[in-house]
Amino acid sequence: MNPVAIFAATRWELQAVRRALAMDHITTIAGVRCHIGQRGGRTYWLIQTGVGPSAATAVAGKVLKAQAISLVMSTGFACALVPAQVGDLLIGTSVSSVQTEGDWTVGADPVPCDETVRGGLLVVAQDAGLVARVGTFVSSETVVCQAEGKRRLQRLTGATALDMESAAVAAVAQEQGLSMAIVRTVSDLVDEDLPLDFNLFLRPTGWVKGMQELIGRPSSFAGLNRLRKQSQVAADRLTEWFQFYAETDSKSLLSR
Repeated sequence: MNPVAIFAATRWELQAVRRALAMDHITTIAGVRCHIGQRGGRTYWLIQTGVGPSAATAVAGKVLKAQAISLVMSTGFACALVPAQVGDLLIGTSVSSVQTEGDWTVGADPVPCDETVRGGLLVVAQDAGLVARVGTFVSSETVVCQAEGKRRLQRLTGATALDMESAAVAAVAQEQGLSMAIVRTVSDLVDEDLPLDFNLFLRPTGWVKGMQELIGRPSSFAGLNRLRKQSQVAADRLTEWFQFYAETDSKSLLSR
């Protein structure tokens, strides 16, 4: 059986999955570092993409073109665009890219997630007693920091969840003819503003500007502490879900 490739953007998201899957060695493919482990008769490849669609496209492209894979999974944290609680599970039915230049526009046709796999993921969540919300995802090139922007995006697309990498990973999987799944946990909510413009940190020399903004806005520290706690809840729930997922018979999730 070919391995499951799990893509996560950041070190914190990667660590949440690693705690559940107990990766035992590392290999490098086309310059990409891949953590590999086995559990329940299945092999998992866990790969950090970096933040944003460009990074995700580059990394997923290298791995999926070089390695035979049975299922591609995008995971990590996401913003809930519908009423939800921090830590709820979000399971994707499809994913589209969105761009904004003053207002939101939707990119190419959505990439569907594998319906059979999605059903298996939902069963795992239900058996684990986890709250799971199933719906469409949208992926943005930038961090959507303001609640108004999130609400506007939801009105335009009707999406359940927002992230930055899933559409890029899904597009590469589709090019390779591979099954796609999205499972993430809620780290921020549709009606809350983020404490900083995190897009500053994604630009060249952005850390300097980001720290300047943080120092200039002492009130941001309380918001950052809130977001840190929410991200920890999301990470713990992601670990919990992957523990249950890994204990499930692989055939029930990967059969066609």
